[in-house]
Amino acid sequence: MNFDPLHLRAFTALMNEGSVSRASLELRTSPSNVRRIWQNLEEQLGDRLFISDESGETRPTGAAKLLDREMVALLNEIRRFEASVRRIHGNGRTLRLGADRNVFNTRHFGRLFNALRNDSRFRISFVEVTGEEGRGALEAGGCDMVFALDGTPGRRFESRELPPMRFDVACARPRDGEPVLNPSSLADLNWSLADFATNSLALDRLRKIEAGGAGSGRLCSQVQFMRWAEERPEGDTEAIVCVQPASFSRSPQVSFVPLESVAGFPLCVTYLKQHPYEFLPVITDQMERALKTPPDGSRSALS
Repeated sequence: MNFDPLHLRAFTALMNEGSVSRASLELRTSPSNVRRIWQNLEEQLGDRLFISDESGETRPTGAAKLLDREMVALLNEIRRFEASVRRIHGNGRTLRLGADRNVFNTRHFGRLFNALRNDSRFRISFVEVTGEEGRGALEAGGCDMVFALDGTPGRRFESRELPPMRFDVACARPRDGEPVLNPSSLADLNWSLADFATNSLALDRLRKIEAGGAGSGRLCSQVQFMRWAEERPEGDTEAIVCVQPASFSRSPQVSFVPLESVAGFPLCVTYLKQHPYEFLPVITDQMERALKTPPDGSRSALS
């Protein structure tokens, strides 16, 4: 009989998961590939291994149960070998971080990204993933961790909240000698909040800022904010509350001042619970520590 370790993993996944779709998620491959391996195993054995019902659930036959008992020792040896290979190549692993382009372009994510780059266990790469694509990217192995304003729901996923992305105020005129702005300082300005999140969440944050004595503000889009910040600001808008982009850290057009005592936008990280990189929960703790302690000693955003 000729089959490779992938055949053994596919067979074990079908035995443990009880369906082609769940086995494909476990193996991070397509359901059609699992079915192909299943068919190939049955052809080589000359016996039926699984019975599938209309809902897609699978039940092992007597032949499958016998094969499972006989393969236990071999599978254990394969797992030990793979663990040895992972240890040998531990420094060569690449950790792929997925996030929306707007999240990636913030100083908040930049600090997180740079903190991980200093970890010698792996190399870091970035994958652009929109909120709608996060689940599929994780299941297909397109990225290892997804960062978004909301966690990714699902029994196979682990989502953790990270310190929220704090707000700064982009001012049309320099504000010398003012290290932070209180919300009440916005009351005399014509200001907006850059709609970084979904409309409902952005409106909630806008109301919180107004409740702090900031007067009346309005929402503007990320495109409008970027255009306002890149060009010399003109017109009625004097300030925009925003998550500061990393690319504007040296912008001469506007000055960015931290906004004190106001909640920022949330940030969650999601990964597969049974990910091959077993240290992802530890990495999440590391990221949380890095974001809670800004290098300049300034305050983190309040939730």
